[in-house]
Amino acid sequence: MAAIALLALRDLRRRWRLMVALGALVALTAMMVTLLDGYVRSIDVRFSSSQPRLVVQQDSTVGEFAGSRIPASVADELRALGVARPVAEIHAVTGTSGTDAMLVMGAEPDQYRSLDPYRLRSGRHLRAGETQRTAIIGVSMADRFDLSVGDVVRVRGRDFQVVGVFELGTYLDDAVIMPLADAQRLLGWGTDVSVFVVPTGGALHDGDVLPAGLLVSQRGDVALRDEWQPLISLLTLSVRLLALGSVAVLAVALWRLAWLHRLDVGLLRLLGFPRRAVVWFLGVQAAVLVVVASFVGVGAAVVIAPRLAHTTLAVTTMPVVDGLVLWRAAAATVAVLVVALSIPLFALFGRGIGGLVQRTD
Repeated sequence: MAAIALLALRDLRRRWRLMVALGALVALTAMMVTLLDGYVRSIDVRFSSSQPRLVVQQDSTVGEFAGSRIPASVADELRALGVARPVAEIHAVTGTSGTDAMLVMGAEPDQYRSLDPYRLRSGRHLRAGETQRTAIIGVSMADRFDLSVGDVVRVRGRDFQVVGVFELGTYLDDAVIMPLADAQRLLGWGTDVSVFVVPTGGALHDGDVLPAGLLVSQRGDVALRDEWQPLISLLTLSVRLLALGSVAVLAVALWRLAWLHRLDVGLLRLLGFPRRAVVWFLGVQAAVLVVVASFVGVGAAVVIAPRLAHTTLAVTTMPVVDGLVLWRAAAATVAVLVVALSIPLFALFGRGIGGLVQRTD
């Protein structure tokens, strides 16, 4: 079969113009499927990171993201219900426009690291009791405003020294995190907070409704994702339709290749070569075409994805081309290859030798 494979490769080189045209079509399809799947993946990753903790927030708000404001006295009520260590946090969005909007998070420095074990990319962690205003920022925010350790970030007219840049892998990579007391003074909230983080397995459970319009939710499962569900569904449908379209396009392309070789296939069968020789000949050509074109398309998606970043409501979204997306792209490539190659093979094997060797064009 090595000789058959060599003949197939030589034939590809002889028809290189046709191969380039077909390859470009397949590569563009692979790139678009990967980018759309990356958008779906980004929303799923950044806004759905369920954790073994609960949050108590104001009902009818996207509390863990922004919008919730509750009095500090709720902590005493939670302790009365049997919650041992309710941890207060502030989550808010500040800014005058979409270009300078930013997420602001306030937390106790000695507690936050255990709640969200982020990875420190540079600098240091927040420290309790610092006299000057300090903050750590997420990697997305650092890229967006071109900030690094030692710079000053201006939040609502007040300057905070950036002492660290962190990465968490969620929407909080777009946040500036400061001590809880600094966030309360910045927002003018007095002692109010946004949420209380409480452990699971106690008196409270996901979905519980507490007095004064408070709701218990799973931490990390941000309700904002539900608002984007129609967009996610549309993108998912687009990915599937593009995959189906790529199957149809590639099937037609491979059928054209097979039809150009119908005389060769007929002669091979007339000389007694087994059918697997035909499968090997067409399979090598199809595999080279699809694999190379898909690799180029997915590679282009990886390069283009960071350039498609867009900030909305202080959160930067862009396609996330991670291991799962690449695995899906590889699986789709194999599926497209198998389905698209089967169609021309069945069509050729359904014809008699006489029908293959007869030329009418």
